[in-house]
Amino acid sequence: MKMKNICLLLIWVGLSVIGQAMPLWSAKDYYEKGIDRFRAGEYQKAADDFEYASFKWDDATVSIDSVKYMRQLAIDCKIHKDSGDVMYEHRLYVEAYKHYEFVCKHNLYDSQCREMMGVCMRKGNKGAFANMVMMEPSHFKMGRNGGPANEQPCHVVHLTPYYIDKSEVSNAEFALFLNIKGIYSKDGNKRMDVFSPKSHIKYDKKTGWFSVEKGYDNYPVLGVTWYGAHDYALWVGKSLPTEAQWEYAFGDAKENDGDYYHNVGNGTPNKFGIYGMSDNGREWVEDWYSDTAYECSDLQNPEQHEILEYKSIRGGQSLDDDFNPATFRDYEPPTYSGGNIGFRCVKNITHNK
Repeated sequence: MKMKNICLLLIWVGLSVIGQAMPLWSAKDYYEKGIDRFRAGEYQKAADDFEYASFKWDDATVSIDSVKYMRQLAIDCKIHKDSGDVMYEHRLYVEAYKHYEFVCKHNLYDSQCREMMGVCMRKGNKGAFANMVMMEPSHFKMGRNGGPANEQPCHVVHLTPYYIDKSEVSNAEFALFLNIKGIYSKDGNKRMDVFSPKSHIKYDKKTGWFSVEKGYDNYPVLGVTWYGAHDYALWVGKSLPTEAQWEYAFGDAKENDGDYYHNVGNGTPNKFGIYGMSDNGREWVEDWYSDTAYECSDLQNPEQHEILEYKSIRGGQSLDDDFNPATFRDYEPPTYSGGNIGFRCVKNITHNK
């Protein structure tokens, strides 16, 4: 074989090897492949693709600034994701959460990190019953005679033990849920209206990230639909309280000196150590609403299961002289997201009828 042919063969083999390691694509090809890998959470591979793109920046197919930015972001995400894994392994859940949050804020598509944020949040709260009060089994008088027709008749109810949140679910907690699970349920039901005048959770279309207005992290979430409240409760391994559970937990709650909307940890707790039962907005509960529910109520763990048009709402304030915050019953469609409606959760120990 002539020397010239041998040289050409060697050059061809060399180019083939180089081509396999680094195909002769344009900067745009590398950049788009890097974006795909970045979205898939393959941060090291994405960084390599962006680096290859930077070698070809002068072909003018993609902005060199964009390439450099994405390469550094891919490297940062890998560092934070690896750090989160290390922290999680050492049970440092709060620290791990912060690393996973960084990744999620910069990569809307990283479902693994989003799920790990939820896991760290629950583990960091030191168990399923953190920030909850245990309600002992009890008989109590539900409703009242002489009030509005839907609060009658007053009747004795027996409740088996359950845990209930000391305070309403906060904006920060619900924003985390939305960032992990999204604004719509699997059935297409909207979980919240971020454009509601009462909402302090905002959505960034560019990043796909839900965030809380400054200063409102620990205020109760408002503008949430019943579906949003229900889905959140299931996500944290709980449920919404029944009307009976909510009314019994009202206890001797007092008005909060006129400070209607405030931090969930502020105010005076009732005799059970529960906050915000008479202020800080109204609250969704589990039951479907019926005007005549009390006329045929179960005597133990009552709950209105029959699917109707509206869901029950408890709590709030009114200027009506006949208003009783403990027994007042209101209602809205489960899709309603206006007004000052939030929620809290319960965890049942036994629930046998």
